[in-house]
Amino acid sequence: MKEKIYIPIKINDISKLAKNITINKEKKVILEIVDEDFTSINIKKQEEILYEINKVIKEYKIFGIKIMSTPDSIDKNNLKLLKKYKVKEIELIIESSNDYILKNIGIDYKFDSAKKIAKKIKLYGFGLDIKMTLGLPESTVADDLNTVRQVIKLKPLQLALIPCDATYNKNVEKLYEQNEFIPLSKIQLVERLKEAIKLIVHTKIKSLKIGEDNQNIEEMSIVHFRDFVASEIWYEKIIEMIKSYNVKVKEVEIEVNASDIDNVKGAEDKNLKQLKDVYDVELHVSKNNKLAKGNYRMKILKTYTDFLEDNEN
Repeated sequence: MKEKIYIPIKINDISKLAKNITINKEKKVILEIVDEDFTSINIKKQEEILYEINKVIKEYKIFGIKIMSTPDSIDKNNLKLLKKYKVKEIELIIESSNDYILKNIGIDYKFDSAKKIAKKIKLYGFGLDIKMTLGLPESTVADDLNTVRQVIKLKPLQLALIPCDATYNKNVEKLYEQNEFIPLSKIQLVERLKEAIKLIVHTKIKSLKIGEDNQNIEEMSIVHFRDFVASEIWYEKIIEMIKSYNVKVKEVEIEVNASDIDNVKGAEDKNLKQLKDVYDVELHVSKNNKLAKGNYRMKILKTYTDFLEDNEN
């Protein structure tokens, strides 16, 4: 099976696609129209854009297109048009399952309408992706986690969790300027994301994305923030495993995919140092690319009983 790859495109840059497509010709390419609620564009203009992209699709034998939409901008006519022009996936923005929170940030749709649209997207045979927001004005931990639970029920292929900042939209910006909204801190966001991910990890959601690619969290780039979250999750996972042993552990080894090694260790080996300082456990990290990303094997190298016996000898 060919690896699926998304090539981001903007509707004014369709002519610049050829180079990226040629590089990725051995993969299942999806052209992802970004930074645009595509179905809010005049439907005739939508068709013109899709017609031009389909010329590229035909020439380079591309798998299809992904577009972004909001529940209040998509209807049956849009869906028929998108189907005709090889759109394969639709990312639906569902900020919250709480109608009060939606109204408070100037969103016109209600969650019940969003659910109906999500189901209709799947009924028409599109892959459904969902983008939701964490930390909206007046949205509590319980509100955010309830939205995650409701979104999981819609069975999207992919889910994006977007931290809300002061520039999220004009209404949020106004609330921020009036001191009625304070964005979640980096640490608060990490804690909320960890709880959300615990709900997601055992579902059939194939891909989870955190934040927008151009976003910063307290001056930390989103790339580094994603690594920071992953590192915190790995630390908790390792602690849980160590605590599950019936003996007091002195030294352990964890095998992970090469792509996980840096996050297991943490920035500047933070996790290794913290395990040593807090739990007096020495952690060795080794590469095992037979393991899928996110999976691991852990084994005890030395217990405190072994350590004491060694010292006696």
